Amino acid sequence: MEEENRLLIEENNRNKAIELNEVKNTYRLLADNIIDIVCLHNLYTKFQYVSPSVKNLLGYTPEDLIGTLPEKIVHPDDLEKLKNKFISIISSKGSFSEQLRLRHVDGEYFWFETNATLVYENGKPVSFQSSTRDITQRKKAEQIIEDTLIQERQLNELRTNLVSTISHEFRTPMTTIRTSAELITMYLEGSGYNFNSQIEKRVQTITKEIDRIVELMDAVLTISKDDAGKTSFNPVYCNLKEICIDVIETSYTHLKDNRTVEAVYDVDDAVIFADINLIKYSLFNVLNNAFKYSQGSNKNVRLHLYNIDNKVVVEVIDFGIGIPEEDQSKLFNTFYRASNSNGIQGTGLGLYIIKMFTKKNSGKVKLESKLGVGTKVTLKFPLIIP
Repeated sequence: MEEENRLLIEENNRNKAIELNEVKNTYRLLADNIIDIVCLHNLYTKFQYVSPSVKNLLGYTPEDLIGTLPEKIVHPDDLEKLKNKFISIISSKGSFSEQLRLRHVDGEYFWFETNATLVYENGKPVSFQSSTRDITQRKKAEQIIEDTLIQERQLNELRTNLVSTISHEFRTPMTTIRTSAELITMYLEGSGYNFNSQIEKRVQTITKEIDRIVELMDAVLTISKDDAGKTSFNPVYCNLKEICIDVIETSYTHLKDNRTVEAVYDVDDAVIFADINLIKYSLFNVLNNAFKYSQGSNKNVRLHLYNIDNKVVVEVIDFGIGIPEEDQSKLFNTFYRASNSNGIQGTGLGLYIIKMFTKKNSGKVKLESKLGVGTKVTLKFPLIIP
């Protein structure tokens, strides 16, 4: 029985040795034919095995590296982080992944990504295995993207500064021209000059066009600043009802055609978290458009404020010329104006800025219109419930 047991144990050991050799041969077969560099290191990090793929990627033969330390081929600037990773994995933290530069046999460095895992025998770490992949092309692509983004930021900065400078430089001569035009009108009053009416008409045209240019410069500067991330944004808890009242009282109580804003407030507490100046700017522009595109209708502009589904909603309704259906989907694009807006002063940027500022304040804007009937613009913001 003892002899039979001895023979069984020897047979079992032989089978285990055969299985282990088969596993090793299979692993070596895979390692020898894989594209990545597969290595086995002892706990002192020396190479014990290096796959033949190292020849294609770095120009070395496995024999050149076996028995040496990885530091031999690692870029000096990457040595410190690699040593820290080795310390980490050897102190039984299991594995690591790191990107570093390795030196080719001709002296040139290339980017690689190394993943390493501890190898255990009988529950104790005896070595670690690493797999290293060439990521040079990926790093080059990432660098190109980063350089492109930097260049784009620089161009945006240049554009913003250019627009700001042009706007500032134009504003002074425009103000001078407008003031001179107004003085001409004053000089002609009561002079009895035969062409007073014609000259006054031309002066009004000059004044109107100057106002249009200044409005356009302001709008372009506003968009340019926002694109460059320079728009001042200081959100606070505020009551939209109070903001509506302030905008109406400040800008729409003494209009030349005696029209006004018919405001209906169905709620007292319309608290939102937003930048007050941007909200005021948006409301002013919505109301301004409503009055501008309803001139001659002799009807007031309506403003309706209410809460619904945890939203604060403000609607501005006019009874003006309306907007053709085919134009409505394009109105929030820059420099786009409705086909029936000829003769009405505008830049084609107002609605774009309204949408931009509304979105910045976590809101949404919607436009509904019917040709010859009027237009409704709706702004929605999240309601803050105390």
